[in-house]
Amino acid sequence: MIQQKTCAFLLLLLIQAAFFHMQAFVLVITAIIILMPLKHHFVAIKAARLFLLLLVPLVFGLMAGFGNNSYLIFKDIYYFTVPLIFITCGVVLACRLSVEMFLKTLVFAGVIGSFVVTGISISYIGFSAFTDPYAAHYAQGIIGTPGPPVALACLLLSQKFNIKLFNRTWFNILVAINVMGVYMFASRTYLIITLCFLILLVADKVKKLWIAPVLLVSIIGLTFIPFDALTTNTDGTFVSKLLGSFSEISLGQYNNEQDINLRYRGYESLMALKSYNEGGTVSHIFGELGKLIDLKTFVRLGEDTDFQYIPVLHNGWLYILVKVGIAGLLTYALVFFSLIVVNWRKYAEIKGRPAIRLFAALTLGCIISLLLTNYIVNAFFNVEMSVIMITLGYSYLNFQSLTFKWEQQQQAISH
Repeated sequence: MIQQKTCAFLLLLLIQAAFFHMQAFVLVITAIIILMPLKHHFVAIKAARLFLLLLVPLVFGLMAGFGNNSYLIFKDIYYFTVPLIFITCGVVLACRLSVEMFLKTLVFAGVIGSFVVTGISISYIGFSAFTDPYAAHYAQGIIGTPGPPVALACLLLSQKFNIKLFNRTWFNILVAINVMGVYMFASRTYLIITLCFLILLVADKVKKLWIAPVLLVSIIGLTFIPFDALTTNTDGTFVSKLLGSFSEISLGQYNNEQDINLRYRGYESLMALKSYNEGGTVSHIFGELGKLIDLKTFVRLGEDTDFQYIPVLHNGWLYILVKVGIAGLLTYALVFFSLIVVNWRKYAEIKGRPAIRLFAALTLGCIISLLLTNYIVNAFFNVEMSVIMITLGYSYLNFQSLTFKWEQQQQAISH
């Protein structure tokens, strides 16, 4: 019990550190959770071996980019190990924390995050933050972690599958607080994550396995279409930013510096594709670790710093393409789409065990959220998204364990 409480506290601390983007602190806490003494420690860590496949393209990308700057190569290696680190942390937590304590910890983390972002917003622009949360979001800079969306998922999906975490009164209060948190963050990324989980409240009625992958690929494909027709006025409101999202991140024409600044992420993606196309056959297939993207002009990316060459992209899919090539993209697709297919079957099984369906839904929500937001905020390689990757690891191991036990029981009955 003491170890459970210690791990729950460390998880809570990790999520709050991720809120303030304290990267080193988050990694230290993650290492402590993974390395704390545990019975059958190696077996627990070994359970994450599926995700080791994500590191295979690194070997070839390293060979192709061997002559590049060593610091940049090691930086890329670090980024590509980020998803494995946090998913492994979730897997180990599945061996340390009970389901109830883990889910409640995520809910409380969402509550704390909701109050913190609300307090910070009010401190910056006063109580007008409640009517214009995006203005507060813009004033306070880029901080946050999707704790409230994940907390909402835990609350609503557990209720859907009749798994009781709180009584009715506390359930309503906690849902309201986390809804407020999603609103106060005024983040398009967090809204996407929230919608991914909310869809899973009803999506089990869809029996066709191909629908989810096709929908996902279609949405990602929209980034390659110029959406100039969706350009809206730049009044700085959240609604304006939301309506202009496709225009901002999709590829298009960039005639002057203003076009680049207004749609920088799309411009960055265009330059990344050009850089990729300039490479040879080897770099097309295996990528090139340590490669820099030439923006062809100086762009202000910090408060007082201009860059022409950048090592990392907002679009995580193009980052994978440039650094580890087509082989890397196919590896990520193989790992995560195979998990989607397996988990969708169990999630959509109306007569299945509630606990298995819950973890299937959480796994699906985490994967789809990462796949979608990866092309907006480099989600797989971003400490900000650590709570989603940890939840994925925890849900993955519980799903595998419960499914195995259930199948063993069914075989025993049939014999």
